Amino acid sequence: MSTWTMPERPEPPNNPVDERSALDDRLDYQRTTLLQKCGGLTPEQLAMRAVPPSTLSLLGLVRHLSGVEAWFHTYDGQPDLQYFWDYVPGARNSGDIVDVTRAADDLASYQASVARSRTAVAGLSLDAVSPGEDYTLRWIYLHMIEEYARHNGHADFLRERIDGATGE
Repeated sequence: MSTWTMPERPEPPNNPVDERSALDDRLDYQRTTLLQKCGGLTPEQLAMRAVPPSTLSLLGLVRHLSGVEAWFHTYDGQPDLQYFWDYVPGARNSGDIVDVTRAADDLASYQASVARSRTAVAGLSLDAVSPGEDYTLRWIYLHMIEEYARHNGHADFLRERIDGATGE
């Protein structure tokens, strides 16, 4: 893999049909924004910790958000695949662990995690409570939109430091 591709990101409608569509559209918009921030960069650039002293990197954010998608995975009753949540001595979190040789695998894992999330909650009521937790699916959607938006702000700074690219 020489560079990650730049995905298309359609603007969500301003008049969604219902609450669920609005939440799905906004979350997908945030997910695609993350991938746009990574688009056109090499694995070496994706792994760059461009805003010292922070250990954040774009690849680290992708790895972290692969794991955060597990909020949705709880609804499918399948074992948690531990997307990048392995403990590594010296690492504050999963986003600190990056390996340029695994960039393509990290993207594939992220995409698989998102696909699993979509499947796990398809057709469920927004009032469905997460198994073993006390969170509704509605709350998880709102939390995920917030989580992505926060990290996409980090991604803006990282991308600008890497190659000067700025954008929404």
